Amino acid sequence: MQHIIIILLVLSSNHLWAENNFPPLFTANYSLYLKGIPVGKGTRTLSIGKDGKFEFESMAKTTGLATLFKDISIKERSIFIKEGSKIKPLEYTYYQTGKKPRLRVVLFDWLRNMATSKFKGQTHSIQLEENTLDKLLYQVVLMQELQQGKRKLQYKVTNKDKISIYTPKFLGKESIKTGMGTFETLKYERASSNRQTTLWCAAKLHYLPVQVKHIEKNGDVFSMLLQSVEGL
Repeated sequence: MQHIIIILLVLSSNHLWAENNFPPLFTANYSLYLKGIPVGKGTRTLSIGKDGKFEFESMAKTTGLATLFKDISIKERSIFIKEGSKIKPLEYTYYQTGKKPRLRVVLFDWLRNMATSKFKGQTHSIQLEENTLDKLLYQVVLMQELQQGKRKLQYKVTNKDKISIYTPKFLGKESIKTGMGTFETLKYERASSNRQTTLWCAAKLHYLPVQVKHIEKNGDVFSMLLQSVEGL
């Protein structure tokens, strides 16, 4: 009986998401590179839990010989709900292992319109505004809006003790060769004081980023390249 309920939830949610141009549930597998050298693997998964809440998770970790030089794993997770056309984050977690382990948790209370951010033993309260997202979930909404035909994008995102405005800049179209072949993509870039992030989003995969590049403040360049995908 429990399995039947889960199947009905998935079918129902996929129908609702399709109406709003939201992506269907998926799992995407990537190769991870550091300064162009293969160092590990990554995954991005959009799923639904037994309670009907959605989860978007991004994981990246070094593997093999690369761990001798930079043993690190990063896991981001966003738990959220969908109320009509509105996407509401409930919990965001960032967990990094390695020489500089980090843990950040953001809890969203929409009844009080407040978010609580916890990092390095400090707790901050953030006054929520309508359509506020977290640092990971905005990339799912980006897929939705590109599918809707939008090209000028802007998002309200919780950031430390405040809400920041993310405005990905459209840089044009570009062909990207992946483990699944070559895809025509829309290229977007977002820069902050600590990192520059570039996304290459493929129309044939509901604008899933087939390549993601992060340029860190210290000059390190991490990138992820799609190898396989299920659900899109």
